[in-house]
Amino acid sequence: MVISVLVSGCVVHEVDTEPLPQVKRSGEATVSGSLESADSGAKEVAGWWTGFQDDSLNALVSESLADNPDVRSLGRRIDQANSRLIQAGSTLFPQIDGDGSFDSSWGRTGRRSDEASLGLDLSWELDFWGRIRSGRNARAEEVVVAREDWLAARLLLTGSVAETWYSIVEQRGQLKLVREQIDLSNTLLNLTRLRFGQGQSSVVDVRQQQEQMQSTESLVPDIEFRIAELELVLDTLTGSVPGSRSRVARSRFASLPASPQTGFPSELLLNRPDLRARRASIVALDHEIGEAIADCLPSLTISGSSALAGTPSLDRLVGEAIAGVTGPIFDAGNRKAEVARRRARVQEELDLYAADYLTAVQEVETALVQEKKLSERLQLQRSQLSTARRLLTESRSRYSQGVTDYLPVLDALAKVQELERQILSSQREQHSARIALHLALGGPVPEPR
Repeated sequence: MVISVLVSGCVVHEVDTEPLPQVKRSGEATVSGSLESADSGAKEVAGWWTGFQDDSLNALVSESLADNPDVRSLGRRIDQANSRLIQAGSTLFPQIDGDGSFDSSWGRTGRRSDEASLGLDLSWELDFWGRIRSGRNARAEEVVVAREDWLAARLLLTGSVAETWYSIVEQRGQLKLVREQIDLSNTLLNLTRLRFGQGQSSVVDVRQQQEQMQSTESLVPDIEFRIAELELVLDTLTGSVPGSRSRVARSRFASLPASPQTGFPSELLLNRPDLRARRASIVALDHEIGEAIADCLPSLTISGSSALAGTPSLDRLVGEAIAGVTGPIFDAGNRKAEVARRRARVQEELDLYAADYLTAVQEVETALVQEKKLSERLQLQRSQLSTARRLLTESRSRYSQGVTDYLPVLDALAKVQELERQILSSQREQHSARIALHLALGGPVPEPR
């Protein structure tokens, strides 16, 4: 026991509190980034969605962060993790239990005999090797994991709300556009009928234009269904009963703001809550290695009890104290295997950490390329639409002069209407790419106070 006291507080395992993903850059192994803690006094940043300058989106995101039950349920896990932390640290202190009894009996002579006792039991494991402290530190890191998982869920929720909202804007725009196209097709149908009545066109021209208008009309039910479906999804995301809310009808996209600064790839380790959670889980597992190593060493336990016993006057004090040392002698390698298992588990998590980091960098780069190429495609589509509209004008002019039949007019009209719908979809895809970029960068999402 003297030796144990002399080595009190020794460290049996050194924990890496800032593990880094091991990745390769330019063919050489390197450690990416630095995990300097963020300044707790830094000015609070605005949510990433505010960059769209969309008041409707801002209100929807605020509502969802406050009322979404799935995110709230993840927040309860933080409370559970905090409770486990308290439990793990409680055994660093003496555990004292109390008990008491009272017994009354009558003998053959009719005399009553009373016996009473009141006692305290003490049990205390002295944490010389840090086994209990390692377990407590592991539970503390699990609190961090639970919190980061909650913040990651909040980030994903904001992305889902924004994606759903802009899908609704697209579908409402499609509905408005299709109705305008139906009105135009109906106007052309009336003109074709008029020309047919004057003997300037055939019944085939009339039927072709009629079929084209009906084809456009058939798009309306599907678009209306998608709008209703997306609004129900939005209700669910914001914690409302589906179908109980009416939304503001918007059918136009605003211009995208300037692209956010992506910074250095290593900054993702600090900015993305899923990567922060992975890092904290590695540190927790590393602490558990120390716990397993300490379990291989002797442990010193102090236990004792004291009791007041006798008649109800409690006039007799009884007490005892015991100090014992226990340690493994032969376990067929069980404890050493547990240490090796936990070391392998840490290495597994480090590999997954590196994989998650590489995936995060890939997501950022993919979103940047996607947005760039979508911008190029949208520009080409608008140029193509301008050409198609001029072609439609020329085709109608030649048809009115009797130079051609109605088929070129019909083809040009169909192309114009198709391009108008494609441009609207491309605008929504641009917004989706920007949303994906913000999610890949980790937000930011302001933390609730």
